[in-house]
Amino acid sequence: MPARPKLKATVAALEKLYGKPAPFPSNDPWELILRENASYLVDDATREEVFSSLKARVGVSPETILGAPYERLVESIREGGMRPRMRADKLVEAAELAGKTGLAELRKLAKGGGPGARKVLKRFPGIGEPGADKLLLAAGSAVTLAPDSNGLRVLVRLGYAKEDANYAKTYRAAAEAVAPELSDDRAWLVAAHQLLRRHGQETCRRSEPRCEVCPLAKGCDFARES
Repeated sequence: MPARPKLKATVAALEKLYGKPAPFPSNDPWELILRENASYLVDDATREEVFSSLKARVGVSPETILGAPYERLVESIREGGMRPRMRADKLVEAAELAGKTGLAELRKLAKGGGPGARKVLKRFPGIGEPGADKLLLAAGSAVTLAPDSNGLRVLVRLGYAKEDANYAKTYRAAAEAVAPELSDDRAWLVAAHQLLRRHGQETCRRSEPRCEVCPLAKGCDFARES
């Protein structure tokens, strides 16, 4: 049985397949929180368009979001997917939390990292454990892949963890298993995150995965068993 390739080899193979990945759109935790909540189940290009619309029509400070007419807030993010009012409510909730914490303190916490920062970040809507890890990765204070659901699926299929009905349990198991192979190079970690995410979206899909064209298939538990 072929051994699973090391993570660096996996990332290199994915970069050869997809090219150099785009960086995160921001390293600012507040801007990333807004992007997470302004849109739902849309592609990255749409997510950026919606964020730009929010910025132009309402503003992105907690004060402008809280002070904006509710219908204007809804309209500014309408193209961001399902249930625009629900998303607007999340933006208001996030703005209220940011106002209490203070943006300067929020950014300081993200840059400092650690359990205290994670605890604060996870209070925001849409930010669970994976989301908090991503914000800390973006800020450069955590050595983590912070895989989204697509990237996590790739790691599970490669054998880093077994899929559990409890998503958080699967996430933690994969994070612990892959940790010894991580570099403290933030740029590499972000690239790895982005490439695993794209691979899960386009090739290692939940349904109808394209194992026949996957460069990782030889070392993949899932491909061997399919």
